[in-house]
Amino acid sequence: MRLYYIGESEGSTCYVRTALGVDVEAWNHLHARVRDWRLALKKRYEVPTDRELRACDLLAGRGRLARIDGEDRRLTPEQGAEILTQGLRLVEEAARTIGGVEVVNVCLRKTEVMAYERASLDRLLNRINASVKAADRHAFLIFDEGGEEMAARLYDKLRSLNPIPSRYEKWEDGGRTRDIPIENVIGGPAFRSSHSDHLLQLADMIAHALLKQEEPSPRACPVLDTGAKHLGIHRAFGILDRALNRRASGRDPQGVVRR
Repeated sequence: MRLYYIGESEGSTCYVRTALGVDVEAWNHLHARVRDWRLALKKRYEVPTDRELRACDLLAGRGRLARIDGEDRRLTPEQGAEILTQGLRLVEEAARTIGGVEVVNVCLRKTEVMAYERASLDRLLNRINASVKAADRHAFLIFDEGGEEMAARLYDKLRSLNPIPSRYEKWEDGGRTRDIPIENVIGGPAFRSSHSDHLLQLADMIAHALLKQEEPSPRACPVLDTGAKHLGIHRAFGILDRALNRRASGRDPQGVVRR
């Protein structure tokens, strides 16, 4: 079994969905590393371990994430950028040393794809299904709260009817599409509050880092954002290497599904 934590990030031109996958055998090891990281953040930045770290807030200096002398204080955007890049390094290091960790990414241009929120999730679920099927495993999905109806309805549809077009003109049987239900994604999606789930927060950081790579202007997070280039966040997604599932899209060097 592989657990997938689903994150998303939206900018002015792009919509990103990310799935952080963790094999159940690796979950305790990854959880321990995340716990140790959050304790280190508390020691260095005075950020309590139960504070939700949302990527957009970190980079914009929004929210009073630190608690010093009994008072909630803001972090600087530079400190927020350091925390976000640390989170990505944690995921990459876990993929390299523990194994059983992968990241699947979809990035759609909003002007090029109708119903891009639904389309991005469709693409993501199909890539997750292909990944676990190739590994002779099954997947279980964990979403942040919100959007439950769309996610549940799409999951049910793809479990029963999922016509996939051929990469070429036709499949071997001559048909232009083949019904490939996502049978290896089981149990139905679960919904949790990202406030209390550090792995959902990491998935959000990865999605936002990809958005900043694709759309490095302050418009991606307009309120108080100092800009991805100023903070170097437009390069942060490049931290991920071993963790990336490049089989998700052979057309992209980072495996990002773009259409």
